[in-house]
Order: sequence, then C-alpha cells, then structure tokens
Amino acid sequence: MSPDERVVLALIERAKRRARALLIAEASAWAAVVAAAAFVATSAIGLAKPARLASIAAAELTVAAAVGFSRRRGLTRASLVRALERSTPASRNVIVTASELVADDPFDDAQGRLSAATHIRARVLAEAAVLSQSIDLSRALPFTRVSRAAAIAVAAWALTAASMWRSGTPAAIVGPRASSPTSANATPVTVTIQPPAYTGLPLRTLTNPSQIDAVEGSVAGAVMGPFTTRATLQKTGYLAIGDGDQRRTIPVLVTPDALPAATMTAPGRDLVYASANRRVTFEARATDDFGLRALALHFTKVSGSGEQFEFQNGEIPLAIVREDARRWRASASRSLAELNLREGDMLVYRAIATDTRPGGGSASSDAFFIEISRLGAAAGDAFTLPEEETRYALSEQMLIIKTERLNRERAAKPASGVTEAALDLAVEQRMIRAELVFMLGGEIEDEEVEARQSTEVQEGRLQNRGQRDLRAATVAMSQAEKLLTGADLPAALTAERAAVAALQRAFARDRYILRALGSRTTLDASRRLTGDLSKAAGWPRVVRNVPPNARAARLQDLLRGLAELTSSSNATDFGARARVLAEESLRIDAASASLRQAAAELQRAAGATAPAERTRALDAASSAAADEMRRSIASAPLSIDGARAADGARAADGARGFSRAIK
Repeated sequence: MSPDERVVLALIERAKRRARALLIAEASAWAAVVAAAAFVATSAIGLAKPARLASIAAAELTVAAAVGFSRRRGLTRASLVRALERSTPASRNVIVTASELVADDPFDDAQGRLSAATHIRARVLAEAAVLSQSIDLSRALPFTRVSRAAAIAVAAWALTAASMWRSGTPAAIVGPRASSPTSANATPVTVTIQPPAYTGLPLRTLTNPSQIDAVEGSVAGAVMGPFTTRATLQKTGYLAIGDGDQRRTIPVLVTPDALPAATMTAPGRDLVYASANRRVTFEARATDDFGLRALALHFTKVSGSGEQFEFQNGEIPLAIVREDARRWRASASRSLAELNLREGDMLVYRAIATDTRPGGGSASSDAFFIEISRLGAAAGDAFTLPEEETRYALSEQMLIIKTERLNRERAAKPASGVTEAALDLAVEQRMIRAELVFMLGGEIEDEEVEARQSTEVQEGRLQNRGQRDLRAATVAMSQAEKLLTGADLPAALTAERAAVAALQRAFARDRYILRALGSRTTLDASRRLTGDLSKAAGWPRVVRNVPPNARAARLQDLLRGLAELTSSSNATDFGARARVLAEESLRIDAASASLRQAAAELQRAAGATAPAERTRALDAASSAAADEMRRSIASAPLSIDGARAADGARAADGARGFSRAIK
C-alpha cells in the first residue's frame, strides 16, 4: 500500500468516526427532549418511582433508536465521501475516484473497486492525498443538527424546571395533581381495596391516593397513623379518616357490576313453518365483565286461539363452549315435533345469561318466535304482525325479481324498450312506497322534510328501531324509483334490496305496528252549534311549581364558603374550615371530576404552610367549583329564585377575588 493510499484511507476513517460521534450526540439530545416530556407526563398521572423511571428510559431508548435508524444512511462510505467532495469544490471528483480506487472490501458500499492503469492510479491518489491535507471535517460534517437538538433539550428541561419551581410539583403544569393533596410532612394514608371474590380481581394497596376507584361491593380499609377505618363500597362517595388537623377525605368512585349481555345468533329471526317436521338449530352468545355462571335457552309455548290460550314454559338444554370465564357460546338442535308443536301453535324463545355475582344478575336476549301455520302467515293475537303488513316486503321482493329479469334481458332489447319497462317498474315502486307511507301515518309531500328525516335516520336520532328501519325503507324506495326512472338497473337493484332488508328488520324484530284504518262515518250537519253553553266556564292555567335546584344551591354555599375562607387569618382555623369545605365538595357530588379536584386542592391548602402554595391551591379549588357551578346552572330546568341568584352572584364575585385578598 502506497503512502498516498494510506492518507486517503485515514481521511475516510476520520470522517466515519466523526459521523458516528455526531449521530450519538444527536440521538442523546433528542432522547433528553423526550425524557423531559415523559418526566412531566408520568408525574402528572402519579406513577410510582420505579414505573416512572422505566417509562422515561423506554421513551429515551425508543427515540434514540428512531434517530439512529433515520440517520443510518449518513454513516455509509459513499455518503461520507460525497460529503467530503461537497466541502471541497476544488476536488472535482478526485476524492470520490480515489475512494473507488482503494475500495478493497467486496462488501464495501462504494460503487465497486475501480480499475485503472498504474500511473493513473498513482496520480489520482497523489492529488487526493494533497487535497486531504486541506479538507476541514467540521465543514464536511457540520455540528448543526446536534446543536439544534441540544438547544431544544436545554429549553425543554428549563421549562420543566421552571414549572416545578413555580408550582412545587411537575404535575401542576399538565392538570390536577395525582399525588397526595396534603403537605409532605402529613402522615401517609395506606388504603387496601379488596374486590368481591367473584370478580377474581387481586387485592390492591394504595399510598396517599388522590381518589379510590373500586368495583361495587369492594371492601376498603384505610390506615393513617393511629386512625383506621373500614367500609364496604356500594356507591360513589368519599372515605374520611382521622380527626381535627389530621382528617383526610378521599373521593371514592364505585363502578357497578354490569349485567351480562345475551344474544341469539341463530336463527335470530322469526320463523313460520307449514308443519312441525322441521329441525331448528339454536345458537346463543353471552358476555360479562367479570364472569358468567349460566346460559340457558328458555321458551314459552303458546297454544289455542281467541280467548282460550294456554301457556307452557320450558327450557332447552344447551351445549356450552366456554371461550373464557367472560365469553360463552352455546348451541342446541331440536325438532319442532320434539317440542310438541302443532298447527296454530307458537314457540317464543330467548337466551338468558346469569353472571357470578351473589344472587346472580341475569339478562335476556331479544325474543323470537316459531309458528306452525299451513297458510304460511305470520302469527297473530298480539305476538307479531297481521298478514296485511308482511305484503310490503313481499311486493318489494317481487319488484326485485322483475328488475333482475329486465337487467338480464337488457342486452337483447332496444334501448327504448328497456327505458319504457324501467319506467313501468318505477311507477310500481312508487305505488308500493306510497301505500307504505300512508300506512305509516300519511304521505310526505315535502321532499325537504323527507330529506331531513333521512338525515335523522343516518345520525341515529330516531331512537325507535322499528321507526328507523321503516323510514330507511321508504328512503331506499325513493332512491330506487329515481334510479329506475333513469334506467340505472344495477343501482336500482341495490336500493331495492336495501328497502327489503329494512322492512324485514322492522317487521321481524321490533314488532312495529302500522296504524289501523278507521271506518268512515257521515256527520250529522243538523247537530252543529246546538250544544248547551250555560255551563261553560273559563280555565285558568296554573304554572307548575318546579322544585328548586338543590345542587345549584349547595354549590352556591360552597362558593360562599370559599369566599369567606379568605377572612380567616388564623392558620389553625383556616385549615379546619378548608377541610370542612373539602368534605362538603364531595358530599355535593363525589362523581364530579371538578368537585373532586376542588376537594383535593382544599385539603392541600389546609396542609400548606407557605402562603404562596396556599394561594395556588385556593385558586385551583375556586376555579374548579365555579366551573361546576356554571354547568349546574346551565342544566337546571328552571332558574332559581332571585334572592338565591343574587347570593350566588355575590358568592361567585367573592370567589373570583379572594386570591387577591389573601396576597
């Protein structure tokens, strides 16, 4: 190896080392930026120290790896040589050529070893060796990216430190404090939560919790120095422990055990058979938040007619497959003859799931029926729809058959013939829709009204599922009519099928009863204006007395108490009154996040010794209480009386200015 070749290789090696150092420095700087953000976030949500450190380390490693992956191409030999070439315009591609001449590694990322005559190779390497003495690596591989990332990291940690100094804890810059609301010298509170045994949840131990989240029926035990308390958590409220200056109030949020959910997946619709020689497969699914105890298929057999009905209850055994403790599926197959169904009989069935709570909470699926009828008509006598109502779906299905036939014959017919036949189908579609709309309660003459109702269907504001499905069917019929008028048969078929599906959902699932047609009678014109008006009297309308908004009144008292708290100059008296207001906040509504925050800030103010910390806590408490007051008055059914409203206004004004009064 010639001396010139060694000089070129040394230059490339120095460039590689500098590029690696810059990449490590940049990745470290961006990791520091993310560490600052992760430090604030983990402090805000109240993670324990080990979990916080693990979260910050994971965030740093992730960002550092991402930066390294994105910058990996800058470490290749080809990229480094190009950077050196760009920094030395006088090179005129000499450095790139020299790099290719000395490339002796078959896996090198250069463009391959360049072959050249000996004298040409020696001249190129000699010129590259001369140029390498004048190349400035700091110009070829600048420090710009590293300095920018380092500046951002310094700014991020400066903001974090300033926020910590200003608020006393990093959690204050992102939201309510998740740590203990009391001072650092207060006696710690240890709370153990034992969930009900049937939930299978483990025992939890909390230290200085800002609030307690538990399942209904959990047993909570709290220990604070010499004080202990124990309670069974049945509803949302608060847990109080201690006495005097040591009294602590902790909000409790109780989550009720939800009932299980049962669904019939098969057949999942009403069926009518001409005879009892059919075999039906029943399939059901059930889920629960903690666990299932039982899943059964119950039925009621209805026999008779008129006023002579007989009802017989029973249960069909199910083969249950337990996916896990919370998800079950079951199936059973039975012949209708085995259930002793005869002509005119009807079987109403449903799935019932029971969870593992004491006493068993149960829930039922939708009920469906199976009827034996030779006429193939739907069952009557208050269990389903009359025969008249099923013909809309049948008529729409017949229209689909006609449209499909016309679509198949379209290629063999002239365009005029297809258009004329499509117009005839559009007229038939309009007749079906008009009769259905009339049975729903009247024709819709305004197209804009129908469009608004279509929007209501799409947005889900029509809560009755049967009405929603029927309205969707009429809208689909209107679309099909327009498409048939334009001879767009494939699109019309899509709209017609959508109308049939909506009609079947409405008729089979929701038992939507159409209006009855009244009989026509002739009015007797001779009886008009012949009534006796001697006993006619006026009707004074009395305004209904609306009960006062008790919640708003109690919130007014809380705001008034916050305003009066500023007049307490004695530290001991201040702490006692602040603790009373904190407990009152939770008595009003422990489920309110704003009131829980107000209680936490009041307890922090009660335990604070520095005036600035007390001021910040009272500001936060009054702000949270005022927000809840605004929401309560906005949702009140009627404004409260003038005297209390005036008191509330004065209390709110006092609360807004109390922080200035104590400074």
